[in-house]
Amino acid sequence: MPYIIRPRRVRSVIVALLGSAALLGAVPAIASAACPAQESSQLLSSLGDNSSYFLLDGSSFESGSSGWSLTNADIVNEGNEGAGGDSNRSLVIHPYGEAISPPFCVDTNIPSFRFFARQRSSGWWGGPLNVYLRFRDGFGAYHEVSASSGLYSNGSWALSPVLELAKKLPWWAPDNVTVQLVFQPAYGSSWAIDEVLIDPYSR
Repeated sequence: MPYIIRPRRVRSVIVALLGSAALLGAVPAIASAACPAQESSQLLSSLGDNSSYFLLDGSSFESGSSGWSLTNADIVNEGNEGAGGDSNRSLVIHPYGEAISPPFCVDTNIPSFRFFARQRSSGWWGGPLNVYLRFRDGFGAYHEVSASSGLYSNGSWALSPVLELAKKLPWWAPDNVTVQLVFQPAYGSSWAIDEVLIDPYSR
C-alpha cells in the first residue's frame, strides 16, 4: 500500500521547510554584522598619512591608564609632540613588562592601526617591540596572533608602520570580534608608546 502523507504531516513538512529557509536567510545578516561606527578624521595628515583614524580609548594616557592592563609599566610626563603627535604623557613599558589595551571591535572594515613609539633602552640584541592581537573565540578561549615581527627605534619618537588588524585574524575568528593589543618589549628592552590610532575604513 502506497505511503500517504496526511494533511497534518504536510503542514509539518511545510513549516519545517519555511523555518529552514528563514534560518538560511538570516545567515548573511549575521555574517555581515559590523562593528559600531566610530567618528574618525585625518589625524596623521601632517605626517603624510591621509587615512582617517580614531584614537583608541585611553591611549593618549593624559588621564592615566584607565582600561589598560599593565605589568611593570607606568605613565610618564613625556609625550610625542615632537614626532607630530598631540600628547603630553605616554606609557613606558619597562624590561619584561607588558601593556594590554582596552578591548575594541574589529571586523573587515577595520583593516589597520598605527601608534607612536620610542625605544628607551635596547636590552640584548636590539630589543624590538613585539605587538600581538589577543581575541576570544566562540568557545571563550583566548588566542594571540602577531601583528608585527618586531619594531625597532633609534631612540626617538616615531610613528609605527601601518599594522594589519582584520587580515591578521585567522579565518575561524568571529566576524566582528573583540580584540586587545598586547605590547611586549623583547630581550630586556624598554619602550614608550602613545596614541594608538585605529583605521575604521577598508583600504
